[in-house]
Amino acid sequence: MSTFRAVRGFVLMTTVVCGLVAAAWSGLKDMPWVHDHDRGDVIWIDTARG
Repeated sequence: MSTFRAVRGFVLMTTVVCGLVAAAWSGLKDMPWVHDHDRGDVIWIDTARG
């Protein structure tokens, strides 16, 4: 039973970590400052995204 618990714990931990990484990625890629390109005094804003 100990091996089963270890595998189950590993699968649960992997699922939680993957979910957190996916949520962080989704949140960060939609942030407006990620798409701003600083070129000195001028800030270029990517307007190609919908």
